[in-house]
Amino acid sequence: MSSNKQDKLYYHQSLLFIIIFKIMMALTYMPSLNIPPANQDVWIVNLVSIPYTIALALPLLYLSNKFKQCLIDTSEIIMGKFIGKIIGIYYSLFFLTHLVFFSSIFVEILNSSLYDETPTIVNVLILMVTCAYIVNKGIMNLARLGEIVIPFIIILFFILALLGFKNYNFQIFLPILKDSKLADINKGAIISSLRYIDILIITMLIPYLEDKKVINKLFLKALIYSMIIVVISVVVVQATLGIEYAKRVNFPYYTFARLITIGDTQGFDLLYVVSWIIGNIIKISGYMYFTTIALSKVTNKNNKYFIIPVAIVTLIAVVWIKDTRPVIAVTDPFRQFMNLLSVISILIIPTMILIVYFFRRKSINKANDLHNKQS
Repeated sequence: MSSNKQDKLYYHQSLLFIIIFKIMMALTYMPSLNIPPANQDVWIVNLVSIPYTIALALPLLYLSNKFKQCLIDTSEIIMGKFIGKIIGIYYSLFFLTHLVFFSSIFVEILNSSLYDETPTIVNVLILMVTCAYIVNKGIMNLARLGEIVIPFIIILFFILALLGFKNYNFQIFLPILKDSKLADINKGAIISSLRYIDILIITMLIPYLEDKKVINKLFLKALIYSMIIVVISVVVVQATLGIEYAKRVNFPYYTFARLITIGDTQGFDLLYVVSWIIGNIIKISGYMYFTTIALSKVTNKNNKYFIIPVAIVTLIAVVWIKDTRPVIAVTDPFRQFMNLLSVISILIIPTMILIVYFFRRKSINKANDLHNKQS
């Protein structure tokens, strides 16, 4: 990567890029509606999840601030090349799994709600070709694209929330906390915090940041801003659809957008669909990019060598999954598996690396200081 200033990711570009990863999940299938206590207090659960998310991210944040490199490079420095390569392979598979998962959800919505007569393979092929083209242009162009379109997606979100005001029934949120136990609130908050895998996105962006001193600020602001949008999306969907129906519909925010009318004017869901497609393309392209970067770290080859193979593997996997079972309607064991991956990726592996670092920190710090001086 060039060291020219124009080749660096600016703070606001990185912030928007990270935010879109979180909010597109809420604007797609809104998983928080079904986490404990799965009632009118879900919005409180999301707020309570913020300190849990920060706590879970502490090992990664420490390593990121200490070494200011992506986690795979840091693991090689601390754990040695052999174990570092194994960790790199794991994270390659981690990002690939999420690439397949979110591509499957994207295609499932296209097939079931928008383009029901289009064969699955056609939708997947168009998605993969589009994302592969974007990834081939590099992270800088992906960030610049996000810099242009993500603010419009966020603005449109708030506009739709205002336009749907007449459909809201805020009485369903009362009385607050009557039907929720403290244990359920905390359980739901922990589950929600495990789904904030965007801390891993930050660790992958570190080599490109113009200012590597903003890692903590970037993490906290992205977390808070995205959680505000998630909370608002939960409130407007539940206030419009009701608590029970919102849990049962596969695409709650799309359903909410379809119910918006101003007089005889309808069709506001079209605005949602356009922004949803663009936002998901950026997100899926991001996961494809990080998959290829992780593979490039393991093999010491340019990540562009892996774009087409990763796209082909994703295409085959998505077609197979879509022909076998639905994705969104499945709660177990697939989502339990995704939660397990998150625990391993966000907490267990970084904690192991951190423990080894504390035992070897003198020799590692000397080697790292020498490397930084040479670079």
